Amino acid sequence: MIEKLTGLPDGVLGLRAGGRLTQQDYEDVIRPLVEEAVREGRRLRCLIEIDDDFGGLTPPAVVDDMTLGLRTVGAFDGVAVVTDLAWIRTPTQWAAFVVPFPMRVFPRTDRGPAAEWLAALPAGARIEVTLDETTGVVTAEVSEALRIEDFERLAATVDPWMHAHGELPGVVLHVRRVPGWTSLGSLLRHVRFVVGHQGKVGRLALATDVPAAEVVASVAGQVMHPQIRAFGYEDLRAAQVWAAGP
Repeated sequence: MIEKLTGLPDGVLGLRAGGRLTQQDYEDVIRPLVEEAVREGRRLRCLIEIDDDFGGLTPPAVVDDMTLGLRTVGAFDGVAVVTDLAWIRTPTQWAAFVVPFPMRVFPRTDRGPAAEWLAALPAGARIEVTLDETTGVVTAEVSEALRIEDFERLAATVDPWMHAHGELPGVVLHVRRVPGWTSLGSLLRHVRFVVGHQGKVGRLALATDVPAAEVVASVAGQVMHPQIRAFGYEDLRAAQVWAAGP
């Protein structure tokens, strides 16, 4: 059995699950809510409260769960799982390391804080990417912990230009503080992006006030192909001019 929760902050979708979930539960409640949000281009912030009598999913429901999850995984801003069941809490905590969005587990007494956490998550992209077609310099404005889709967004800008012109002259990372990653999956996508573009970027400028930036630039410059240089956060224009090359 599954039902929709009410009384939650705007933008937070709440569901309560109890007993044993069936394929019909997915067809009647979950699928319409999720697919409507996807069609309308809305990001999902989902609170899932699991009762103590929850008995898992029937086999057809497992198939529906996996199918729907694979198709809509990129549509979530965050998920809060509210439960006291240890056999749900522990796997969910591990899963939080690999899903491409923030996910946390709360006890059932903390449904309110769970909803507040979801409502407070940053909206929209964590990265804004612009390409100067004249100089071939890509500027990435990073504001929050990075998700998998942020690297897909960066690749969607960088790769077509590289295909047409070859090596990208420069990339500028404009970041006020170290952003981190929302999950292990995001970190792995970051690594894959770096490896895939190794040797194809001429210069990398770090425009940031992070104290260790100059040390990072110096060390990384010894082992990576791009020339790397650190600039102050307010020196974005100087960073872009340097990244464009001679």
